[in-house]
Amino acid sequence: MNFTSFHFVIFFFITLTLGHILKNRTQRVFLWLASYYFYGVLEPFYLVLIMISTSWDYFSGIAIDSAIRRENGQEMTAFQQRLSRFPKKTWVILSVIFNLCLLGYFKYTNFGIQVFNDLQPLGDTVFAWPAQQILLPVGISFYTFMSMSYTVDVYRGVVEARKNFIDFALYICFFPHLVAGPIVRPKTFFSKLDNRLPVDQEAVMIAVSRIVVGFFRKMVLADNIAPIVNQVFAQPQAYSTADTWLAALAFGIQIYFDFAGYTDIARGVARLFGFEFEVNFNYPMAASSIKDHWERWHISLASWVRDYIFIPLGGSRVSAPRLYFNMFASWFFVGIWHGPAYHFVIWGVWQAVMLSIHRMWSMSAIGLKLNEKGGLAYNIFARLFTLWALSFGFVWFRAEQMHVGNLILGRMYGIADIHAAWAGLKVWLAGGGSHALSAATGKIPEHSVLSSYWILLGLYFAYEYFFYWYRLSTFRLPENRKKWIALMIFMLFCIVTLSAPESANFLYFQF
Repeated sequence: MNFTSFHFVIFFFITLTLGHILKNRTQRVFLWLASYYFYGVLEPFYLVLIMISTSWDYFSGIAIDSAIRRENGQEMTAFQQRLSRFPKKTWVILSVIFNLCLLGYFKYTNFGIQVFNDLQPLGDTVFAWPAQQILLPVGISFYTFMSMSYTVDVYRGVVEARKNFIDFALYICFFPHLVAGPIVRPKTFFSKLDNRLPVDQEAVMIAVSRIVVGFFRKMVLADNIAPIVNQVFAQPQAYSTADTWLAALAFGIQIYFDFAGYTDIARGVARLFGFEFEVNFNYPMAASSIKDHWERWHISLASWVRDYIFIPLGGSRVSAPRLYFNMFASWFFVGIWHGPAYHFVIWGVWQAVMLSIHRMWSMSAIGLKLNEKGGLAYNIFARLFTLWALSFGFVWFRAEQMHVGNLILGRMYGIADIHAAWAGLKVWLAGGGSHALSAATGKIPEHSVLSSYWILLGLYFAYEYFFYWYRLSTFRLPENRKKWIALMIFMLFCIVTLSAPESANFLYFQF
């Protein structure tokens, strides 16, 4: 179910009303069933998978807890005694393997077949392994990560295993965060489940702010810049160098406002039920470096990878070669998590490259000096360089195939067809003459057809920097209450009058 659909509006008000009328265990059962309806209303098969995953990890949590009780000499039931015969490490490994196999089959089977066909000599013939027809469940990457983090945290002693199945199932499927995050940690969720925050006037103001801003970001900002991106990436040969640069930067803005908008709505809705989820975006497009950007973008995923992959690999308290290996391994994982395709892998590796360069630069003598005394000019340059690094990666992230991403990147730097240019370069190096290289490069349209949209893009960045300097929370202060009301009315007016005719699904639904 899409947040921007009328179906969700009806569902939300019914769920909110009954969710506050019902109390205690009945309320939790109702929210669990409502969340399953939210997730499975369009494709009931999704429910089968999430119930299987939930049941397995609930059982694994009980088994790990039983093994811990055995180690501590605590009293156990006969069933727990049987489970405790296996070490807790065995149970957590089985849980991780099960979740990765489930995710791997539904999300990565066809990518594995593609890699296999590319590597074996008969891969481009009739002997190639055929792709499979597999339905990719919406949000499987998000709820799989949450489920795995639960069993790992029980193993580590961060949280206690939940004895009540409904409590654990609600953690996995609670509808605000189910299909596109944020990735909520079990400790955060269960603490709010057991000690629900009051939904008073202040809480309603906070929730309304988040929800309105979320719809504004999605329906007004993201959806109205999307056509420009779609046009250029669908037919890059028809656009100039300036247009391809515009599309690359516009996609970064589009996916940011689209995903941040979803997170805002999710956090606002959850707050109306007494839950507080952590911030997932902290104005990342105003970042001063690539490191600063990734400390502000999709924070729940970045912290998850840090705690469950980067640190277990050794983190930063290792030798320099091992540190950079850990960084590349972590970002390779982030890339492949986003999608089963080469261009997502390359995007992840590119982030690791830029973060490694930033680390080396920041530790150099000149880098330390400029960071301290570079002043406004260096600050502006650093932000522009960060946008360049991000736009370079955004092209690979958005392109549906590697060759499309490479084609657009070439055109951004004046090469009409980078594939033909590479072929011509190989002929030239083999002694084919300079005409082989010049004939292969082709021409790029000289005049931009999208030049007026640079103004719109500039306004988007002005919006980002305005709220980076003047946070939304300041408008909710008692002395600024009238400004807050005016801002909410203005955004609601824009949502009604400036929304795109058809609002597409949130981009992160596909991950």
